[in-house]
Amino acid sequence: AVIPVVPVVMLVALMVAGVPVPLLAWLPVPIMCLFLGWTAHNDVAHDSTAFWIHVSSSVSGRADRWGRLAPALMIGVPLVLVGSVATSVVFGNFEALPAFIGLSACVLLFGLGVSSVISAAFPYPAVHPGASPFAQPQAAGATGSVVQSLSFSVTLLSATPVAIFAFLGETESAAWHFAALAAGLLIGLGALVGGVYWGGRIVYKRAPELLEFARRN
Repeated sequence: AVIPVVPVVMLVALMVAGVPVPLLAWLPVPIMCLFLGWTAHNDVAHDSTAFWIHVSSSVSGRADRWGRLAPALMIGVPLVLVGSVATSVVFGNFEALPAFIGLSACVLLFGLGVSSVISAAFPYPAVHPGASPFAQPQAAGATGSVVQSLSFSVTLLSATPVAIFAFLGETESAAWHFAALAAGLLIGLGALVGGVYWGGRIVYKRAPELLEFARRN
């Protein structure tokens, strides 16, 4: 519910700071996709004792990973397509449509791929079922903040090549926008598939440990 609000707050702040409106057009949809992909980075801990269902029924690690990503993909894919088209219509920049799609798809898919690994390899204490969402348990040391920062930063950096191609599309030739689309899809899909495979192997090997962690934290 918070994800659509974040870009609005950021856009208002940047407009007040004097950032050009054409530049702001690139931000809303990718920001929502960035946070949507990032939100799954600690989902095993949020399962609490419910993770027992996956362990007891011998669900494969990859099936566990894909199942967790399904809701985000069902929301994220239409968001990328509809949001990018809407952005092009509102700002009248139809030549940049491929780059809009590539940039948003990259951060969404890459973020979900990273989250698939992080949630299995580095879970940290989450809010207990039925507790206030503001009652965040304390993690030992700086584990929680480091994991959050790492997963967010890596996802953000993944979009650098796409952003460069999009910039070239705006300043040099519109053909670069198609390069941005191709780069975004290749980076995003590669990270998504690789993350699911890697995260699935971690879940398969560490299922009892993850269950114990989720139960206690």
